[in-house]
Amino acid sequence: MKKRKSTNYSAMTPIEQLPEHITQIDLLKGFAIIAVVFLHVWQEKIYLLLGAPFHIWHAVPLLILIAGFTGAYAYKRRGASTLGQCYNPALLSRRFKRLLKPYTMYWLIQIVLLILFFHYQFDLVSLSSNFISGGSGWGAYFIPVILQSVMVIPLFYLLALRDPDWMIILALLFSVLMDFIMFFFRVPHGVSSVLYFPYLFAGALGVWLVMSTKRPRIWLMLGGVISFVYLLLACYTPLLSSFTDFDPYSGIFHPPAYLWTLLLAISGLYFLPKNTATRIYQLLEIAGKASWHIFLVQMFYFLFIDEIVLKYFIYSLSDFLPMTDLFTILIYIIGASLAIINCCVIGYGWYIIEKRWANYRSTTGDSKIV
Repeated sequence: MKKRKSTNYSAMTPIEQLPEHITQIDLLKGFAIIAVVFLHVWQEKIYLLLGAPFHIWHAVPLLILIAGFTGAYAYKRRGASTLGQCYNPALLSRRFKRLLKPYTMYWLIQIVLLILFFHYQFDLVSLSSNFISGGSGWGAYFIPVILQSVMVIPLFYLLALRDPDWMIILALLFSVLMDFIMFFFRVPHGVSSVLYFPYLFAGALGVWLVMSTKRPRIWLMLGGVISFVYLLLACYTPLLSSFTDFDPYSGIFHPPAYLWTLLLAISGLYFLPKNTATRIYQLLEIAGKASWHIFLVQMFYFLFIDEIVLKYFIYSLSDFLPMTDLFTILIYIIGASLAIINCCVIGYGWYIIEKRWANYRSTTGDSKIV
């Protein structure tokens, strides 16, 4: 009896000689993950004063766009062209393991701490729901969204192989339709936020960025103007919030805003260096490579540690400094600095330990590299 021949993803013949690594993508991820940490430490009104709707509030959409970019880039680099090649079980298993192993470790730790110190009560249903929805902590919705993207990005890639422009048009129409359906049926935010649909257009833009051979400047400029006007209306006026239920920050997670995210990504690809010669860029590249682990650490940090750290500094500094506006600004700066440093250092350390352990297992024959 003949064995069925399986698709060997690693044996595909590249259709183009594309570099394995794009430094600008890691730098963009580094900027984005630091922004994710930063946007959790201050009040919304401060971010609005700083113009956050046009930069740091795009951190999560940028990470979703980059996930689309890197997924499509990997398929294109290896010459994938069929459904079987894109949905090769060994490939998908490897990608899910890379995401699920650290997430599962984080989830188990936070569940134990919630039960022991905060007296949370869980049953099988609530535990399952908590795991599927990304656990607890700031930005938990991002976990299931990225996991879903692993299954969706190949479809965008295959459509873009035929015509990237039609792919992006279809993605936009579908995204707008899903936005309308969720609004019309009043889908709870807790449900809609963990689905990939609200972020689908951002992921498709990442695929388009890889697959499009022509990027008409006039359309990019027009899209930028539309997105700029939308962001002004959504974040700085009550016009849109008067008939929808989103606040300024949640207004970022809609298709018109993602055109601005695309411009940020294109700017990074064009203006960021191809080689990290300076120390600051090297640190950003490191943060980009460890972005998944840093994201998990910041969830833990803001769930368990942030308030304790801030209270300690507030109580300590209040003995020496008067309670003035300058003191308040100092506390904000200290809180942001501690959050960024702690999350990045711990996240990168976790990433390095996991990577070295995987290398050790592979060299000793305890695991099989797919």
